[in-house]
Amino acid sequence: MKVALGLFTLAGCLFSFSAAAAPSHGEMFQALAECKGNAQQVGEFNALVDAKQLTLAKDAAHTPWGGGAWQVTPALSVNGVSSSTAVMIDRFGFFLQTKSSSPAADAEKLASTLKLKKVLDNGGYFDYQRSLDNGATLRVLSTEDKDVDLYVGCSYPQTAS
Repeated sequence: MKVALGLFTLAGCLFSFSAAAAPSHGEMFQALAECKGNAQQVGEFNALVDAKQLTLAKDAAHTPWGGGAWQVTPALSVNGVSSSTAVMIDRFGFFLQTKSSSPAADAEKLASTLKLKKVLDNGGYFDYQRSLDNGATLRVLSTEDKDVDLYVGCSYPQTAS
C-alpha cells in the first residue's frame, strides 16, 4: 500500500509540473527559489528528490548538513543573482549559492534592494528575510562557509510538504 501510494504521489507530482510545457527540474527549482511555488510544488519537488528522479547533477561539495545541492546548466538567476549551484538547505528552503569576496556586504546590499529585514547577525552569520503574501519568505543568508558564499532564495512554511 505504501509503495502504491508513493507511486501515485509521484505520478501526481509529475503530472502537476508537466501539465503545461513540462518544465525542466532546473526550471522547477528556479520557480521555488524565486518564491513562485506553493505547498504542492514543494511537496512535488521533495517527492522527486526522495525518489532520486531529479535530472540535476548532484553536488556533494556544496551539500549543506540536512539538505541537498545540485549543479544546474545553464545557470539559474534569482533576484539578480546567477549561479549554477542550486541548494536545498532543508525540505522547505530553495536557494542559489553564490561566491562572494565579501558575503556580508553583498548580502546587505541585496537585502536593501529586496527590502529585507535582518533577523540574524551572529558571529558573521546573517539572515535577511521578508514574508510574502503567498506564505513564502524571501531570504538572503550566509552559508556554512560564511566568508566565501551566500544563499539567495526562498523558504516555504513547514506545512508545505
